Amino acid sequence: MSSSGKGPGDSTLLAASGDSDSIKVFVRVRPLTQGTGLTTDGDQSLCLNVSSPNTIRLLSKPEPRTFTYDHVADMDTSQDSVFNSVARNIVESCMNGYNGTIFAYGQTGSGKTFTMLGPSELDNFTDELRGVIPRSFEYLFFLIGREVERSGKSKSFLCKCSFIEIYNEQIYDLLDSASASLFLRENIKKGVFVEGAVEKFVNSAAEAYQVLSMGWRNRRVASTSMNRESSRSHAVFTMTLESKESRNEVVNIRRSQLNLVDLAGSERQKDTHTEGSRLKEASSINRSLMCLGQVIMALVDVSNGKSRHICYRDSKLTFLLKDSLGGNAKTYIIANVHPGSKCFGETLSTLQFAQRAKLIKNKAVINEDTQGNVKQLQAEVKKLKEQLAQALTSSGGDSAPGGPQPLMGTRSKAFSRSRWTGWATLEHPVEGVELVQCSVAGMKTTLRRAVRQNHFEADL
Repeated sequence: MSSSGKGPGDSTLLAASGDSDSIKVFVRVRPLTQGTGLTTDGDQSLCLNVSSPNTIRLLSKPEPRTFTYDHVADMDTSQDSVFNSVARNIVESCMNGYNGTIFAYGQTGSGKTFTMLGPSELDNFTDELRGVIPRSFEYLFFLIGREVERSGKSKSFLCKCSFIEIYNEQIYDLLDSASASLFLRENIKKGVFVEGAVEKFVNSAAEAYQVLSMGWRNRRVASTSMNRESSRSHAVFTMTLESKESRNEVVNIRRSQLNLVDLAGSERQKDTHTEGSRLKEASSINRSLMCLGQVIMALVDVSNGKSRHICYRDSKLTFLLKDSLGGNAKTYIIANVHPGSKCFGETLSTLQFAQRAKLIKNKAVINEDTQGNVKQLQAEVKKLKEQLAQALTSSGGDSAPGGPQPLMGTRSKAFSRSRWTGWATLEHPVEGVELVQCSVAGMKTTLRRAVRQNHFEADL
């Protein structure tokens, strides 16, 4: 995997992260804001400081606490630096057939949406303040163009997008505002998916921007005393990538999914002063985030060798992210924290969540399949049978071409007893018969496997 785009301190990052399949955690500290009318305005008393690119120090009492992560970004970290540290390698992995997930977690008003998308008033996705999602589009289609050019057009790509939100434990399609609540389904091939969600085919980053903008306008947001534009739902933007490469009449297919998730923030009613429908939304958000925390804790216990039931189905969010949490995906969590002393409790909770998540090990594998080689294998078996018949005729054997089994249990003394791999040097035609027989048997086994994989029927 390419290591381009890594910033200072990445050697420490890799050393600290351990197993490459472990969930990675990036902690980002939100800059202090002024003049927004929020309860955090003017809070110049800090509850934390960044002591190194991998550690953050929480100013708790009686003694400060230090937390270590894969990367810690201070208040002045640029959007480009966040993308290079978090998303670049995930996007490259998706090009290679791995599933990938990036999600932002933290209290309301901690900067999750800014990190994932950019400023709320942004309508130009070429702006320097654009977030992880638009930059991932750009990098993905850059890699696709480069790969197509390198392969000499023998490799093709298909990319489609879907965009859903989980609001009050109901799933809605952000690309179809008129749609009713959707349902989650699970099967062996696709894993967990949203049944009936609209999928838009895109051929460029610009087209992906349009899909993102269309859905984002439909997302539910509301003003609270902690955040003028507080997300009231969890938003999941999914890109499905399929590549096909043809060589010698064999088609190699790789499929991967990139999930880009902006979670709604945890809230305390005494801080946000919500009531009515806003309070109901906050309760639903907190309940789903609590289920996420319980899944994380159970997965940590499993990683430590304990036997635990993983309660993915207790929440739509955890069930949808099942593969991303302990399953077949490479996952990066962006933990957003507010540095103000008024947010100490939520900041501590976020850092503890991120510390537990870092202990989870996923089992990411390349999603790959091969098609189009059944007929080729059948032709090869036929060719080997003809060679077998010729070898039997030249050796004077009595067996018919279809019945060479009596020769399989014997070996000529003329055959070299030394170990051999592949095609041995033959000293007598009978040994040629044996080798061809072995080849036929091996080809039949391979053919049967291919038939099962491709659901074809072959006359064996």
